[in-house]
Amino acid sequence: MAQITVIGVGFRRGQLTEEAQRALKGPGAVVLHTERCGLTEWLRENGVPYEALDALYEDAEDFDRHAEMAARAVLERAGAEPVRYAVFDVRDRSVGKLIELCEAPVDIIAGPPIEEGLWAHAGGATDCFEASDWENFALHADRNALVRELATRELASEVKLKLMDCYPAECKIYVRSGDGEIERTSLVNLDRLPLYDHRLSALVPAERELTALERYGFDDFDRVIRRLRSPDGCPWDRKQTHRSLRTNLVEEAYEAVDAIDRGDTEALYDELGDVLLQIVLHAEIARQHGEFAIGDVITAIAHKMISRHPHVFSTASADTPDQVLSLWQQLKKEERHQDTQAEVLKSVTKSLPSLMRAEKVQKRAADVGFDWKDAEECFFKISEEADELREAMERHGDVEGEAGDLLFAAVNVARLAKVQPELALKGAVDKFVRRFEATEALIVPGQTLADQIMKLPGPNPQDAKRVLESLVIAHPEAFGSRATPSQNSPIVDMMRRNCPKSTGLGM
Repeated sequence: MAQITVIGVGFRRGQLTEEAQRALKGPGAVVLHTERCGLTEWLRENGVPYEALDALYEDAEDFDRHAEMAARAVLERAGAEPVRYAVFDVRDRSVGKLIELCEAPVDIIAGPPIEEGLWAHAGGATDCFEASDWENFALHADRNALVRELATRELASEVKLKLMDCYPAECKIYVRSGDGEIERTSLVNLDRLPLYDHRLSALVPAERELTALERYGFDDFDRVIRRLRSPDGCPWDRKQTHRSLRTNLVEEAYEAVDAIDRGDTEALYDELGDVLLQIVLHAEIARQHGEFAIGDVITAIAHKMISRHPHVFSTASADTPDQVLSLWQQLKKEERHQDTQAEVLKSVTKSLPSLMRAEKVQKRAADVGFDWKDAEECFFKISEEADELREAMERHGDVEGEAGDLLFAAVNVARLAKVQPELALKGAVDKFVRRFEATEALIVPGQTLADQIMKLPGPNPQDAKRVLESLVIAHPEAFGSRATPSQNSPIVDMMRRNCPKSTGLGM
């Protein structure tokens, strides 16, 4: 068998070393791993005949088989004369197979590595992988990962998913194309590049040690959640599902709202962190199930904000907040193909608190003129619904349904009065709790409620009586009294006589 020389020629003509040029002009056949390289022009200019193995790509079922077929083709050619085998990089797997199959020594002329230029961004230990071997990648977040020969978009997609098991989807990577250009992009975009061939390489820089950071960016936080959800992470976090976490998301949002209401800025940024935790947890669960990743969430909401604000990003006009909201709703209907207003009403999520859902449904009905003229006009509806509720209670009718109608009418009045019912009720509950606390402090153990009622101090005893009446009726157990008052008790009758304007709940 004649001598075989493997020559690393790089991607571009300018990468061809003087030693490689001398070897290529020497005696024997020149065999190219692929004709899709910068070497062919140089060979023609210098009158060097060559043959290429591109046809093998169509015949081989996978990259391992292709490497073996290329190696055997070179060995067969070397049976007649010396062979100069030109490859992008001498670490090509066909070269390894050639050395394995060849009984004689193989000369190697190492040219520039195909990842030339990427090393400047490595800055530490680097693991190198062939893209086609993606299933066997042994990845470590604290080491760089360099992936060679991203030949197709499909292969890049498999590599991306494998890398995302270790690195955040939005982490920055470096991609080197066949012409030597280096582009910085996100890992999630690895299968969204314009062109793929065997010359494409990607470098994923190592992640910083999480416990050593003083400040954390979004990618760092994403890594924290991935670590918690990893096989050697937290047992509780690994166990969670979308369903098990659904109430947590609602609770954390309400706690953030509470911090806003209290004007507590320090508590707010802490509570917003808890909300963010829920979002990233749900995204990581989805990623592990092959559904979507946090990058998809961010991309989707960015697209929505741009499409829903044509008055900012396009030529539409909206000069007031009301015009903006009207435009938003119209675009929303068009995007969701909602042809009827009933479909718009049904689209209000049922998981909302009932007061909030009622208000949203009423607002959307009002968009097509289905509404009361004003709050004053709606007041008679409250009286009507209250009478129907009373009748249902007396006749053992649909008490729950009539109570719901009354509440729905009350929401209408609040909405037309430019009051948010959810916030109004929250304020009423808070006020009740404060008054309960103040009244409870007046109770003296060992005395009857009647005695204590008559001794209530303060500048407004009438109001205090109303408060206590409400508390006793609704929560007699809270006061530890010797007698439990009822709606018909002498104590309550006495308070009603003294407080004719009492509303029952005193609120």
